[in-house]
Amino acid sequence: MTRSRIAALCALAFMVLFCFSGVTATTTVKEMTAAVDVSMPRVTFSLSSAATLLIPLALCACLASFIALVKGEKNVGALFGLIAFLSFALFMILFSMEKANSALYLPLNAQLKEMGVKFKKRDLKKIQVSFSIITYLALLCLAAVPVLVCPSFKKERRNNLKRDLLPYAYIGPHLFFFVIFFVTPAIYGIYASFTKWDLFTEPVFTGFENFKTLLFDSGNTYYKQLRNGLWNTIKFVIFSVPFCIIVPLSLALALNAKPRGGKFFQALYYLPSLMSISTVTLTWRYVFNTQYGIVNNFLGIPYNFFKPPYTWIMLVIVTVWWCTGGTMVIYQSALASVPQDQYEAAAVDGAGSVQKFLHVTLPNMRYPLMYTFITTVIAQFNIYGQPDILVGFSNAEANAVLLQYIFENSVKKQVAGMSSAMAVILGLCIMFVSFIQMRLMVRNNKN
Repeated sequence: MTRSRIAALCALAFMVLFCFSGVTATTTVKEMTAAVDVSMPRVTFSLSSAATLLIPLALCACLASFIALVKGEKNVGALFGLIAFLSFALFMILFSMEKANSALYLPLNAQLKEMGVKFKKRDLKKIQVSFSIITYLALLCLAAVPVLVCPSFKKERRNNLKRDLLPYAYIGPHLFFFVIFFVTPAIYGIYASFTKWDLFTEPVFTGFENFKTLLFDSGNTYYKQLRNGLWNTIKFVIFSVPFCIIVPLSLALALNAKPRGGKFFQALYYLPSLMSISTVTLTWRYVFNTQYGIVNNFLGIPYNFFKPPYTWIMLVIVTVWWCTGGTMVIYQSALASVPQDQYEAAAVDGAGSVQKFLHVTLPNMRYPLMYTFITTVIAQFNIYGQPDILVGFSNAEANAVLLQYIFENSVKKQVAGMSSAMAVILGLCIMFVSFIQMRLMVRNNKN
């Protein structure tokens, strides 16, 4: 058996041993000593220790190392194996240095109460943490991965090493932040949706209770919030997405005609996309103000845009104004790549401007249009800042979107478990819509 195969087995052994590893927490209160064993998976999902963020990073790096080694990429497997080892070792060091942790405090608290010890949380001066033998064995298996396939630094092999690892030097920082700030919160968020959690104490696993309440308990407040928020989100997507495609495309076509001052107008149109959502919405809030706003006083429009149904018009205008710049640049690039000989052939055949657009421009922009359509739908499903700052929960929550309810319940009311379930449902809706769009795009490509 080759060394790379043995290293792959060590990486697989770490992932298996991790499921059976754990820590032993010990503390002494009023001369009474309590000790409990906590499994490593439970520690991972404790959501109360910053050190646990390193565990998903170690697991993802170990999985990447295993896949690379199976494919025969020794250098890449050694790199990810080393990252996994350092991440897990650093977790063990930092976790053992913590004075208190909810994942360890709750079982210790239960045991001390069974022993008849009355105490307060501040009486726990220090929780001693020791890792089980299986945990150290798992760490040893992880350390064996980079050791077994350690790359050679001889002159004749340095070029191969550089060729294999240089791409990961470029994408490495992105992968690191992607795992820490996207993959890890996504995993924890999905787990939290199956729990009862108030952001302060340890989550209590409740299974599908949150989803049953949201989907079937018609008398519950969260049931009504989900339906109102999701329906308002879908309405906003329907209202805004067509304009977020048509307006940038129109501007790109106009600028593609090379008008005088085109570069100035291109910069002017792109400028709003550089601003933060808070700056954009607060600015437009003054523009639509009924007392001293430009729309009502200067243009003489008598409608109150902060009252339904005109609030949807205001939200769409603000969103399109903010999102136009980036999409417009994509369309400009696509228009610049359209072969000019196709326009010349169409002109010879007697095609007018509209026919050239329909039969030459649009077919050549099929991929950019589908890409921007998918990304725009996903972005508008995540609408939050515009309705929250402009209208909030006013007008009997007529414009409250789902992300507003998620933030309100999780941060202000500390109902994080229910809010996570709402977020999971929203995520599933986005995945479903994106899947349908991707299937349609693949079908059009085949045709």
